[in-house]
Amino acid sequence: ILLSTMAFGPFVRIVAQITMVAGGAIGRAVVEAYKEAAAGRGAAAAAAQKVARRRMSLDEARKVLDAEGSVTSTQVEERFQTLHKLNASSEESPGSPYLQARISAAHKVLLEHLGSHESKTGAKPPEE
Repeated sequence: ILLSTMAFGPFVRIVAQITMVAGGAIGRAVVEAYKEAAAGRGAAAAAAQKVARRRMSLDEARKVLDAEGSVTSTQVEERFQTLHKLNASSEESPGSPYLQARISAAHKVLLEHLGSHESKTGAKPPEE
């Protein structure tokens, strides 16, 4: 029994050395990935920044707020308030943070468009 235990000694030592080398390499890779993610670099951070940079088009904003044709900033504000409240969490419904974010983005895009058009022409935007 003693001889069989002694035969496993070198194998255990080799396995332990391989585990320590591989574990060290994996540990360094994990630390490096964490540093890149924390610094805003790397594949995941690039994908997140790409999504964040994507801006809603005017047409999409009109569809989200159901504001086809010529609208005023008051109408956009009323539609925003209605849709935002409908998608807020309440006792009956958990709400939808995703839809609220889309509604807020559409609200922002439409108000910016209306504001820029009014500042350029001094009038409300034409029907598109």
